[in-house]
Amino acid sequence: MTALTAARELRSFLRRNGSRTPGAASAVLEALRPVVPADCLALSLWDPAASRHRTLASSYPSAVTALLDGRMHTDPLFDSVRSGRVPVRVRDLAPRRRHGEIFDRIITPLGFRDGVTHCLFAADGRYVGMLNASTLDARHPDDDTVDLLDLLGPDLAAALDPVAAPRSPTERLVRGEVDGFVAGADGTVTPLSPASRPVLVAPPSPLAGVVAQLRAGVPPATPVLHVVRDVAVVAVELYASPSGVVVLHREVPSPAGLTVRELHVLDGVARGLSNTEIAAAHGIGGRTVATHVEHILAKTGCRNRVEAAQLATRWGLLVAPPS
Repeated sequence: MTALTAARELRSFLRRNGSRTPGAASAVLEALRPVVPADCLALSLWDPAASRHRTLASSYPSAVTALLDGRMHTDPLFDSVRSGRVPVRVRDLAPRRRHGEIFDRIITPLGFRDGVTHCLFAADGRYVGMLNASTLDARHPDDDTVDLLDLLGPDLAAALDPVAAPRSPTERLVRGEVDGFVAGADGTVTPLSPASRPVLVAPPSPLAGVVAQLRAGVPPATPVLHVVRDVAVVAVELYASPSGVVVLHREVPSPAGLTVRELHVLDGVARGLSNTEIAAAHGIGGRTVATHVEHILAKTGCRNRVEAAQLATRWGLLVAPPS
């Protein structure tokens, strides 16, 4: 197995299992051996409350592991390595810097000819731990090893981080659970799936105003909006992004089993319209509207028009004009 193949397999393992437990960390060290030719390896977690490291897995002598945990972070050389945010080998250090507790108590007594320390940072910049490797062979770690460690750094850090990385809502596009598009501030639309429906945000759709408000920093009143368009009810989620507003949508059953016409009437109730005004807007009789209101109250369990209006707000009910 090549070092690159081993690095790919390790990355997959990290994304599935993490490395915060001693068992997982030991498996990570074993998987690292084809990537990092070393005589000793250690994977350590940073404990910010105790201000010290806690080694999860190590092939160093126990005394060295104790030093890594309790003392390494106090060495000025370690501060320099951590601030650089890249893997640092012994050979990368100028001779005048090769001194201090790390050299005096680890590198020189154990006869290590080279080695590497890789400080690991979460995506938000927090320091979460480190990987140390030491070799008796001065040829290792070579430049390719350092490059592979640099590439693995974000996954090693994420595996140590107690804060789980947030899942992107657009993952559901890949699984076919939703369709979607990006509505740009300049009016452009970028489809994210074959069945995306940009018409949902085209004026005079009321969703266009909600998208504009989100661009201005005002989030929707509810995470999921229910847009009635023609004979369908579409659940819509909006997410601000640097390139525009991400619009995810999927057709859903009508809430509370209401018919499309009843949803139209409920929208009018929510906007404070009278039965006469609702009737005029939809070209139906006032008695028909009254009957629809009775059905709405019965199906939703609402006691009156006020409660029904509040329910419509919680649903994020919007009625789009017909196509």
